[in-house]
Amino acid sequence: MSAILAAVLLAIVALIVLSFAAHVLFTPWILVPLAIVAWVKFRPGRSRR
Repeated sequence: MSAILAAVLLAIVALIVLSFAAHVLFTPWILVPLAIVAWVKFRPGRSRR
């Protein structure tokens, strides 16, 4: 019983991870502006000194 439950849980987690990976791979247009904003905020720039 517990083995079946563990297998089902593992399958659900694998599905979530795969779908998340697919989203990251196929929708870069959401990540690009996020990366730019993060880079602008956290870069070691001359503007602060």
